[in-house]
Amino acid sequence: MQETYSTTAYERLLISQLRWKKRILRLFEKGRSKVSFVLIPNNEKALFQIEISVGMLLFLSSLAATLVGLSLIFLVYFSFFFEPNRSLEKRTETQLISFLFYDLLSQDLTDSVRDLEKSSEALNLLAWDEIPEKEMITQDYLLKEEFERDKTQLDSNLNLYKQVVTTYTEFGVRLGNLVPNFQNAIDYLSMRESIFYSMPRGRPLKPGVGVVTSTFGYRSDPFGILPIGESHSGIDFAAGEGTPIYATGPGIVDVDTAQGGLGKSVRINHENGFHTVYGHCSLVLVNPGDRVKRGDKIALVGQTGKATGAHVHYEVRIGLDSPLDPEEYINLD
Repeated sequence: MQETYSTTAYERLLISQLRWKKRILRLFEKGRSKVSFVLIPNNEKALFQIEISVGMLLFLSSLAATLVGLSLIFLVYFSFFFEPNRSLEKRTETQLISFLFYDLLSQDLTDSVRDLEKSSEALNLLAWDEIPEKEMITQDYLLKEEFERDKTQLDSNLNLYKQVVTTYTEFGVRLGNLVPNFQNAIDYLSMRESIFYSMPRGRPLKPGVGVVTSTFGYRSDPFGILPIGESHSGIDFAAGEGTPIYATGPGIVDVDTAQGGLGKSVRINHENGFHTVYGHCSLVLVNPGDRVKRGDKIALVGQTGKATGAHVHYEVRIGLDSPLDPEEYINLD
């Protein structure tokens, strides 16, 4: 009887190992074999021959196939399956719009600062007739102060962005509050300027012409009729008959030739309730409704009405109130 021989597990493992080793060696041998590529130029120059091993050729082919496959996978994914983050895009657009808005705001704020500087100069000229040293807080100063104050809080670019936005917003609010303040001040001083220039100022006669013969207030009766005296409502300037009388402020003429003791007289209505009276004129040179300026000739000195000699009686009044002392307005000049 023929005997059979059975292999053990260890022997089968060794046999399998030897087989795989032979296969690998055969693959290495095939990989070491060369493949030649010949490039034939159109001209008659020498041929170009490139030799490359089969293994390297297989590696390069696998790498190229892998790259092409990945490219196709990404193309298909981004073309049909990828959905962009719309919220992120929206936030990005919102931030871009915000930056553009604050960029335009900074330009507007710069223009506002420039306008406020001009207004402040006009304000100082109007109030003080001079421009003091500028102490206007400029945009650069405000931004510098804001950043230095919160420098420890700027932990990231996001905080920096928020700080810039906050600073510009506060700057805009402050400038917006400054504009009406400056405008109110300018309007107030303009009104005061209008009042000042519409007020009667100076003498009704040229400088050096005429002398004051009677002042404002209580005086003795020049005619001796009233033993207790009388209240004099203006100032009398004695001058030669026919001496020109001039308006002491701009206004509209209201001629009254029948004012009793004042004789021929001229009344000029000024702005803001002021009016002046020029009495005892020998000749009135203006007509009712005429608009006159300060320094215009309106009448000639005379002694019409209740007068002891040639002079002009000059009064200053506001509305229906009692007459004011003209000396205060004469001394304004």
